[in-house]
Amino acid sequence: MIDTDDHAAYREEVKQNFGFSEWAGQTKEADREVRSLDLQTMTVPIAEHEDLPTSSRQRRIVRYIFGSAGKGGQLVSMIYECNSTMDAHETLIDVVMTYMAPKLPRCGEKGLEIGDICFAGASETNVSVIFARFNILAEVRSVGQEPVSVDALARGLDELILSQAGRSGPGDVTA
Repeated sequence: MIDTDDHAAYREEVKQNFGFSEWAGQTKEADREVRSLDLQTMTVPIAEHEDLPTSSRQRRIVRYIFGSAGKGGQLVSMIYECNSTMDAHETLIDVVMTYMAPKLPRCGEKGLEIGDICFAGASETNVSVIFARFNILAEVRSVGQEPVSVDALARGLDELILSQAGRSGPGDVTA
């Protein structure tokens, strides 16, 4: 059984380690809401996808497994369509609380400029990133036998979020 006080204290510690108060609820552009993110338009082939159970912060969570990234590599992405930008940021904390690393470098420190907030793994090659853009949280990981960079897929996801945020179709985006 998890002690609620211990969980809350640990959550606050993780928020401090990740500088949550500096970026929580903020976006680099006008706050937008993206709905029904369509990854079928990406050039990387999707081998399979699966809808997963949500919490009160999300409308939808989908795990995507992408075709071989070459050299025995495979990429997996979890896409969280959250209720708001703040919910996406709180979900980022939920996810990084499950990591073993107490703190991760910002993606910009590793040459990857994506999302409103982004963290990368500690290895020299970016084999994992987690970023939030508007109300979408994306986690991308290399999971194959041979580690491969996730940079191209992460950039593609960020570009897709931005392009779908720019659509004016009914039910797609609200500003």
